[in-house]
Amino acid sequence: MPATGGLSVLRALRILRVLRLISVVPSLRSVVTGLISALPGMGSIVMLLTLVFYIFAVMGTSLFAEAFPQWFGSLSMSSYTLFQVMTLESWSMGIVRPIMEVFPYAWLFFVIFIVCTTFTVLNLFIGIIVSAMSAEGDEAAAVERDKLNQNQQEMIEQIRLLREEVAGFSEANRKLIKKQNR
Repeated sequence: MPATGGLSVLRALRILRVLRLISVVPSLRSVVTGLISALPGMGSIVMLLTLVFYIFAVMGTSLFAEAFPQWFGSLSMSSYTLFQVMTLESWSMGIVRPIMEVFPYAWLFFVIFIVCTTFTVLNLFIGIIVSAMSAEGDEAAAVERDKLNQNQQEMIEQIRLLREEVAGFSEANRKLIKKQNR
């Protein structure tokens, strides 16, 4: 395959071979399985987060667009600014304090947004992932319990057979002893 020009990027994809470790290491496999099983729930949270972002972006654009067009001039710029606020990356000094100089009660908008997104919705992500990982662990534990139960049943059956065999030997020995005593 040619490895020049734009196709040279494809050679860099060889690094993805490292992902084979996922199938080799059981703990990695269980983590990835847990994350994959958490995807439907995470999709629901992304939809909720998108709805919250849309509502706050519309509110931010209508409240702050005239005074701060560089941050809230359009719906897309408002969304990006709110994403920066949600990640708590220079939100206080870089965005909120300059806005509060013009709009003193703007802190209320941003505090409600941070509580709704950073502290609530993002913790829902963590909760769904933890729940999926717990379910994965419970499933693995159930499989292990079933194996132990099966081994225990096999042992009980072997002990029963040994008892029958010992009882048969005991009975044969008693008959032999009676025969010898006569």
